[in-house]
Amino acid sequence: QESSRITFTQFMGRFGQLTNLTSLLFSSLVFPFLIHQVGLRWTLRFFPTLLLVATIVAYGAIPLNLTVLFISISLLKAMTYSIHDPSKELLYLPTSNKIKFKAKFWIDVVGARIAKAIGSSINTIAGSAERSVSIASVPSFVTAAGLWYVCFKVGIEFDKLVANGSIVGHDNPDDDDDDNAEPLKVVDMLEFEDDEPERGDE
Repeated sequence: QESSRITFTQFMGRFGQLTNLTSLLFSSLVFPFLIHQVGLRWTLRFFPTLLLVATIVAYGAIPLNLTVLFISISLLKAMTYSIHDPSKELLYLPTSNKIKFKAKFWIDVVGARIAKAIGSSINTIAGSAERSVSIASVPSFVTAAGLWYVCFKVGIEFDKLVANGSIVGHDNPDDDDDDNAEPLKVVDMLEFEDDEPERGDE
């Protein structure tokens, strides 16, 4: 029992190392490259596409393979922190403050907790890894496909808002307390170059 506990600790340690190192690499190199080269619309599809591939491989092509699961979960978790979550946060740029706070509450608090509860319930019902493959394969594939579709549609809508310079929520007086203020330009907010003037000259 002691040896199995040490083995599990080593496994989790290696999992954490791979996840954090990959996340650091993706966030410092891959994410800026994708945003500048292909834009937010295509960057949003990067994670759900890999999630679909990993789901098909882990549940269909090579089921119950620990190496496949280890690599897939590590990469997906790293991509969640370094690519998907930052991309998701950029989607709030063309929204007013009240719309952003309401959306983040329902997505990050309510939606995330419900999704985790459903996932835990499926694992509890399955009871074993073998049954998890048969029970969770369809919900996992449907969820991955649904996420890809949502990212596809949201990316297109985001590009339309950026092209029009629109801010969601400024059309409704009840959604902003400072409607008299001029809406910020989304295109300006997406500029990553530092355009601040040098302060050396007076």
